[in-house]
This record gives sequence, structure tokens and C-alpha cells, in this order.
Amino acid sequence: MVFQRLKAKPSLVVAIGAALVVGGGALAFWTMGRRSSLVQGLPAGANAIPSDAVLVVSLSTDEGQWRRLRQFGTPETQTQFDQALVEWRDRLLTEAGLDFATDLKPWVGSEITLAVLPSDRPGVSPLNDPEGALGSNVVVALPISNVGQAQQGLGNRLVQAEDIGENPYRGVSIQQIEGAEGAPIYGAVLTPNLALVSAQVSLLRQSIDAFRDNQSVVERPGFTKAFEQVEQSRALARLYVDMPSAVQTLANTADPPIPANRLSALSNPRALVAAVLVENQGLAIQAISWLDQGPLAFDTSNQADQMPQRLPASTLIMLSTGNFQQFWEDFKAGQQLSATFPLRPEDIALSLQSTTGLVLEEDLLPWMGGEMTLGILAPPSPGGAEEGTQTLPNPALVMMVKASNREAATTALARLDAVMADRYRFQVETVDQNGVAMTQWVAPFESLTLAHGWLEGDVVFLTAGRGVTDLIVPRPNRTLASSSAFQAATGRAPRPNNGHFYINLKDMIAVEDSLLLPPVPTEGLISAAALESIGVTATVLNDRQVRYDIMATLQRGNRPGPLPAPGGSAPAAPESEPSPEAKPAPAPEPTPATP
Repeated sequence: MVFQRLKAKPSLVVAIGAALVVGGGALAFWTMGRRSSLVQGLPAGANAIPSDAVLVVSLSTDEGQWRRLRQFGTPETQTQFDQALVEWRDRLLTEAGLDFATDLKPWVGSEITLAVLPSDRPGVSPLNDPEGALGSNVVVALPISNVGQAQQGLGNRLVQAEDIGENPYRGVSIQQIEGAEGAPIYGAVLTPNLALVSAQVSLLRQSIDAFRDNQSVVERPGFTKAFEQVEQSRALARLYVDMPSAVQTLANTADPPIPANRLSALSNPRALVAAVLVENQGLAIQAISWLDQGPLAFDTSNQADQMPQRLPASTLIMLSTGNFQQFWEDFKAGQQLSATFPLRPEDIALSLQSTTGLVLEEDLLPWMGGEMTLGILAPPSPGGAEEGTQTLPNPALVMMVKASNREAATTALARLDAVMADRYRFQVETVDQNGVAMTQWVAPFESLTLAHGWLEGDVVFLTAGRGVTDLIVPRPNRTLASSSAFQAATGRAPRPNNGHFYINLKDMIAVEDSLLLPPVPTEGLISAAALESIGVTATVLNDRQVRYDIMATLQRGNRPGPLPAPGGSAPAAPESEPSPEAKPAPAPEPTPATP
């Protein structure tokens, strides 16, 4: 898939949601502010978060939302997820001397916001600098929905912070909460409806400055517009990532460190915002990335809409793009995530030339200007094999390209036929299958079978593996586009779009004789038993914005029990009674992409 500058990764968002969990911070004393800091449609307290924030995460305080998420998975993964929630709740709240149910829930708003700011200590990354319960580089924005309850819950535990220099600061009093373990927790209230909390007084002052001087993340170009384009009312979490800062952090914190130029592909977008939603079938993510004004721009064509209708429903992994020529140009220029792969484009081109004698730039790219897909299928059953005969692993690979120049494509394929016959001694023959003429390459001793041919619409195909052509020629009876698994993973994305990435983990675990499938995780939160499929779809909205629709379909588990109280035992196993929300909802009709 051509993700024209950036491919969003679902694992990042899921990890953030699981790690930061259902609460955070300590509320301190409140004072009257000059204006409201809760901007409609934006994360709570966004205009009190300094503009250089690396990461901003807004989390729902609706316990029902988290309970819906906890009902996914196997009994084992449900227990593991609950344990992770308990550990982070204790780290963020218990160590700060707080209990969510008694100290925050009666008065806190519908979401809280955590912002990760750059660390002022040399050599320390803002994403791995934990000091104290909150972390030394985190500011928490707590909206106040009930001032009276807030005063009653925490008023008697707040004391005036001392030995911190100027206090009040710019008219805002800085308080300290009693009862926190380790480093002290400081708080300041900007308005009657917003308090800020941090383990660092300096970060509180930066936030006060951002609010007073209108220098918050809200002022960043594209920030407000992007949040307006993602779901707000039902979000479990919303986030903002400053891409250049995050990329630099990844380069610094990796072991061994990753050279910054290897991650430059990720830093071309200025930023990314996303909303995480709990759906009936799993976890959905809507994301928007955008560019600053400058010479870089996205290719605005969305040509990928036909290939899922040409692949069979047995497709296990699929990658598609609307224009392979554009994909390759971006790959060479380091403008997409594939630039971080260990293989370099020049190495791929050289390997192709040494193997086949074809020059990628001269013999292949000129006719590969249309939609392209690469799929790994469930290997067909080896028909006719004798009982007890051991069959070789089957690659079950198919590639399809809509040729932009059929004559040039025919010439390149003829040259490939000659190379396979003369250099590799393959048997090359033309056969007819269901009215479609195609060329087969059969290796000596019939150890490998490849084929190529033409489908209607000037689509050329190339297959590797026994029986693969039977699944695609002339057109499968059950297509990938019609399969319920693919619809669940990509059904919310616009059509047409810029391409898909799709992987069916649930069916992969049953495959035994594939040559190309990666190992399937069988344990943990991302095991095939808990995580059924992942779909990622990119759609170019305009020359400055790309939309990503990500869906992780999850196994429906048992009804989750209550989490243990702070300091209690490990979470109990989920109840065996299925959740009443177990009915999967049908995939919705696709929505059009609008800038």
C-alpha cells in the first residue's frame, strides 16, 4: 500500500491506550481563571498544553468504555490485560496517594489528558524518563465537572508548595498533594473547570505560559482541523503525535540507536491525530496525518478499489497500492515507512537484474502505473497426492498489476519466459484454463510451479505455488471483498482509496504447509486466539492530508469482573457468561472521503 509519507501503526495506539489507562494524576487547589480552557471538540485542556508537546493522549473516564474493551480476548488474555490495567492504575494513581473511585470520579470530566513534554535533561528521552508516580516529563490536564465534589474530595489533602521559587506564578497558585509516595506531586488550577498536575513545577509553569500567551498545541497549524475530522463523542482515547519529535525519540531510545536518517520517512508529516473507538467487533482507529506548507505534497489519486474483488476469500495477507510507480518513487526517496526496511531499493533492483536480466526502471516500471496487489493465500489442498506422501511447502503467492502499457508488459513477460527456460531450465508452456490463456513455468522435478497471464481489464497476474491459478482464473467465486473477515477489517474505509494492508490471523493459525507465512503468535495479547485480523486503509484527502482507517477485530470473551481495589490481589478470571453485547454488528456502508 502506498502510504504517501507515513503508515500509521495500530500497535502504537493500542499500547498507549493500554499503558495510560483509566485515570492519572492528582488534583490540587483550584483558583479562578480568566477564561475557559476547555475547547469544544479538542482534548480537554489542549490550550494549556505547550506547543512543543511530543505526545498528547486524551482518555475517557467512562468506566463502561473500558469495560467494553476488557470483554475482548480469551480468558487468558483478558486476565493479562486486566493485570496491565491494575499495574498502570497503581503506578499513576495509587503511588500518588489517590483512588480513582473516591478521589477523582465524583468530579472529573468526561476525559483526562496526558501530555508528554520534552525533557530538559541532556540525553534523556521524553518517553522514557519516569520519575515519581506521574513521570517527570508528563503534565496531566483534569477537567472539573463538579467544583463542590472536588473541594470535598481533595481539599483537605492539599498544602501550599514550598521551596519552588515564585508562587503564585502569573496569578496561579501551585499546590502540593499530601500522601504521594516518592517524588512530590504538584497541581495548579487555571480556571474553575481545569486543573493541571505534574511531578515537575517547571512543566506546570510552561503550561501556564502556554495558556496565558496562546502558545499551546491548539495554535499548531492543522491541529484543530484534524481533530474535527475524527470521531469525538464515542472515543475511548484521542491522541496527537508530533512526528519529528517522536521520530527523534525513537532514534535515541532504540538499542542500539537507530540512525535518524533511517527514520526520516516518518518525520515528513508534521503530525498525526487519531481517535480510538471500541466497536462491537474490536478496536477501531481513525487517524489523520498532515504536512506543513512546503514543497512536499501527497499524490491525491485514490485508485485502489478493484484488487480485493480479484483475490479469493482464502487470502491471508494482502498489500495493495493504487499506483506502483508512485510507491517505488516514494520508496527510493525515503518518503514512506518502507524506507526503514533493512532492504534498500537499489539492492532490490540489483537483485532483480542479476536474477532475471530485467532492469526495473526500464523494463517493469514503465507499464506498472496502475493498481497493484500482492497476496499470500491459504495453500490449496494438494489434490491427487498419495496417502502418506509428504508435500513440499507451498508459497501460494499471487501478484496482480493493472498494466498502464500492455505492449511493454507483454515484451517484459516474453523476456522472462526466455530467462526461465534458458537460464533456469524451467519447462515453459502455454495452457488454457477456463478460457484464459496463461504461461506456466515448471521447475525441474516439478518442485515449483509459476504462472502468468492476463485477466480482463488489462490486469496481468503472476502466481507461485501449486494450484494457485485455480483460485484466481478467471475470477474467484468467493472474493476477498465479499468475505466477512475482510469487510470487518476494512468496511469503514472510503472506497476508492489509496490501498490496504490486511492480515487474517485467525485463519493463518490453521495453515501448516505455507512457505511464506510468518510465524503466528499463539500467546499474549496479540495472539491469533485473541486478535483475529487487522486492516489498515489509507485514503488521500487532499495534497496535505491522509486519512487512515485501522481496525483490529478481536475475539469476544467472557463478561469481565471488577478490577481489584488498590493493593488487592490479582484480577479474577472473567466470568464464563458471554457478554450480552456479543452479537457482531454488520460492517457499515463505506463513507466517502472528504477533505
